[in-house]
Amino acid sequence: MRPFLLTAGLALFAFGAPVGAAPRSGAPTIKKLPQLQAFELANGLRVAVLETDAAPVASVQLWVRAGSKDEPRNRRGVSSLVEHLMSSGSQHVRAGGHGALLASIGGETGSYSYEDAAVYVDVVPSEQVDFAMKLEAERLRGLLLLPEQIAAEREVVKDAARQAQTNPLTAGFLRVLAATFTKHPYAWTATGNVADIEAITDADVKAFYDAYYQPNNAMLVVVGKVTLADVKRLAETHFGPLAKGAVPARETIVEPAATAAKKEVAEPGNYGFALVGFRIPAAADADAPAVQLAAIVLGGGESSRLKSLLKAKPSAVRDVGLQVFSRQEPGLAVAWGLYPDPAGGDAAVAAVTDAAKLLATKGVTAQELRKAKNQVQSAFVFSLENVEGLADAIGRSWISYGDPAAFLKEVERVEAVTEADIKRVAAKYLTPDRATIVVVPPQGGAK
Repeated sequence: MRPFLLTAGLALFAFGAPVGAAPRSGAPTIKKLPQLQAFELANGLRVAVLETDAAPVASVQLWVRAGSKDEPRNRRGVSSLVEHLMSSGSQHVRAGGHGALLASIGGETGSYSYEDAAVYVDVVPSEQVDFAMKLEAERLRGLLLLPEQIAAEREVVKDAARQAQTNPLTAGFLRVLAATFTKHPYAWTATGNVADIEAITDADVKAFYDAYYQPNNAMLVVVGKVTLADVKRLAETHFGPLAKGAVPARETIVEPAATAAKKEVAEPGNYGFALVGFRIPAAADADAPAVQLAAIVLGGGESSRLKSLLKAKPSAVRDVGLQVFSRQEPGLAVAWGLYPDPAGGDAAVAAVTDAAKLLATKGVTAQELRKAKNQVQSAFVFSLENVEGLADAIGRSWISYGDPAAFLKEVERVEAVTEADIKRVAAKYLTPDRATIVVVPPQGGAK
């Protein structure tokens, strides 16, 4: 299903700056939040609760550790297919009934999957939390997975994958992933692969669902005008009867260290794009905040170095930017340059690599660092202003850090980054000699 709140995976590959506020002299502060409370049921389901009466609504989210990195390499797309099938009907709810039932009580629902997880989001009036939790428990272990529903949703997922594979820019990004991650399943996204999706059998779907959609592989997050006592009671009532499943077998895959730059030329598009990918550490890594800030200094926003360079020195490159893909395991920072002229490919790559080298050798100014910190911190604080954002931060924190409360330290982690840290991580991670470069030439041009 299409998410109604936010997007993830390939859909996050939207060019432009991270959302941020105008720079201020100091770090923004998080308003005083109620204490995050967590508990675990006997069957292993984790539950996180944050009580807030800012509005008479609540967000009920079910986070399942079942992302595209859990897929067999020849069944890319099965995690997305199962995510779609979560609305295909269960013992007591007809196909499509989940959304219709919530809409009938003034609620709304959405879902999405990405590399690390599948997420199911309900926003309901506070007095209907009981109903939302009942529906989520029903489909966590009660899907019927009828052949006709699997066939119908397979076509939907195939269409999304086909669009991704035929879009020159997206196809270029997928090639960056595949060339960067030669062993790790981050080599593909939850969008999947058309050929693999066609090959997915009903038995494959059921096997994935039964392996990962277990209470001990999930977290329920409830944020809003609720009480801990009520959520505990409802969780025991609706989720407590679900049997604990086997712990999903997960192989630890370590991607070999890159030793040299890689460059590929993709199929031509209407415009030329040069994509430069840098492997970055996992979200929970101590270097992650500094890498995020270095990326913003380099290519995040109109005042970034890449944008400023483009304005000061017009060239064949028409636009530039950078996007960070932070994940539970090592992620990726992808810089890009847009050029309409066939001869602009090398200039687009050079714009990125030269700026990265300069950041690693000369470092960052105090003003640049303060501005980047304000962008990250302000965007983070703004994201916590509603129940959906709070619930998402809690769930993502559990996935990335193994701790649903870790997100509360984000502002502090970012604020602690120094100018020396920026220079160090730029030299360590944003290294052109180990980058993955994919050039998507304009039609009619060689590169």
